[in-house]
Amino acid sequence: MEKIFSDAKLVITASVYNELLEVKQYGFDFPDNVTQSSIGLINLQRAERSIFEDFLQDYRIHFGEAEGMAIAKCRNGVFITNDSRAVEFCKEKRVKVLNLKDILRRIAVENIINKGEMVELIRAIEDKDRTFIIGANDILGGYK
Repeated sequence: MEKIFSDAKLVITASVYNELLEVKQYGFDFPDNVTQSSIGLINLQRAERSIFEDFLQDYRIHFGEAEGMAIAKCRNGVFITNDSRAVEFCKEKRVKVLNLKDILRRIAVENIINKGEMVELIRAIEDKDRTFIIGANDILGGYK
């Protein structure tokens, strides 16, 4: 993420950080990729609380997402997620959002990894996360 968005300040909320620590306690090591990076930690400010509380009323998103979305909306930031319900929620609430496809497409357009590596990356994500990346051909179309 830091390589892709080198000109941006990347942050996670305190609640997402706590979720990562909890997952790490169950033996997963992927949280280390975040906690050992230069991604910063950000907290909700008083002025953002009402939007956060409003967002929390929606069953489609959880606490950490609501916190991050409120901060992104109030501070003109971009919320990054791989959850299609969260993407739809952001669009409804006018929160700028990027999903996994957007990020992979940017990697392709900027040729950060070659096309073969991208195919392998997509397969690995689909396998590890037990998901299907819709629009993989669109991502691969980013290569010239």
